[in-house]
Amino acid sequence: MLQKVEHGSIFPREDGKIIDEHFGVLNTKQDGFSLAHMLAPAAWREPAQIAEFDEVVIGVQGVLAVEADGQRVEVGAGESCLVGRGTRVIYSNASEVAQCEYWSLCMPAFRPERTKMEA
Repeated sequence: MLQKVEHGSIFPREDGKIIDEHFGVLNTKQDGFSLAHMLAPAAWREPAQIAEFDEVVIGVQGVLAVEADGQRVEVGAGESCLVGRGTRVIYSNASEVAQCEYWSLCMPAFRPERTKMEA
C-alpha cells in the first residue's frame, strides 16, 4: 500500500496551538497510529495529561519542553523524545518569544477520548 497525504486536517483548539494531522482518525480514518505537524505559539503550555498511547515527538524548530516523572527535557530541532502510554506529562513551548514546531507520532492514533487532561 502507498498513501500520500497532500495536506492534513486541523484538530480544533482554543489555546493557539495548531495540530495538523496528516495520518490518523481525523484525516485518514486510521486508528493504528497518527502523525501530526504541531505549531505551538510562544509561551504555550498544556495542562498535565495521561494518554493511552505512546507518543514520539520530533523537534523541527524552537524548543519543546517535556515534563514527566520528575524530569524535564528540552527537545530541539532534529531531536526526539518518547513518552510512554500511562505517563503523566506536560508539554510546553520552552520559549516566551518564539514559536515551537514539531511532529508527533502516536501509537495507537491520537483520539481525545484516549487522553485524560487535568483541569
